[in-house]
Amino acid sequence: MKKYISFAVSLVLFSVSACTSSTSATAGSTKSASPDTTSASNSSDKTKKDGEPSTNAKPETGALTDWQDYSSRTGKFSVKMPAKTEELAQETKTDVGKIKINMTVAEKNSSAYMVGYNDYPEKFADSEIQIRLTKAMEGFVTGSIQGEVKSSKKSMLGETPCLDFEGVGKIQSIDAFAKGRICIADNIRLYQVVAVGPSDQFSNSDVDRFVSSFKINK
Repeated sequence: MKKYISFAVSLVLFSVSACTSSTSATAGSTKSASPDTTSASNSSDKTKKDGEPSTNAKPETGALTDWQDYSSRTGKFSVKMPAKTEELAQETKTDVGKIKINMTVAEKNSSAYMVGYNDYPEKFADSEIQIRLTKAMEGFVTGSIQGEVKSSKKSMLGETPCLDFEGVGKIQSIDAFAKGRICIADNIRLYQVVAVGPSDQFSNSDVDRFVSSFKINK
């Protein structure tokens, strides 16, 4: 797990920064978002505050033994994670003010599986949503793994607009692959449900299971 923690944070920071890089009506705001935590912490410290395994969750049997249900009350989401999770948070400055990014990370077969979310100080206009999604996707792929977007398509998660994508790049000198879904809920909350790892160890079936299990809870 420790292998990917700082790496995972850097990936999400890049995409959040990219998502806020264009000027808009919100650019003058400096009010800080307020998810629960102010610094990185381990899962034992945060379980009751931000995220926790579902109350009735049990590891699945057979070949998928390590998969477990995970839910976050503050994040208002649930997802299936392929291994034990670690929760962390970090603040970053953006063009629209200081943003606090909350993350849940799991590692399996040298790939990092992560769900990140953050609230912006003010809502985006409807006309900005697809632009913001595209910038977040490009920021993740081009800025984080020094790669390029291989494919992308618009999708909806209930009433929430999303962008599904695949990207190729490098982790240091190793060929890397990234895949995931980025959504903006209620014009104010950015969700990033992404996995990244070495191309020769990347499991599309595991990542598809992870991404498709993600749900936003009201």
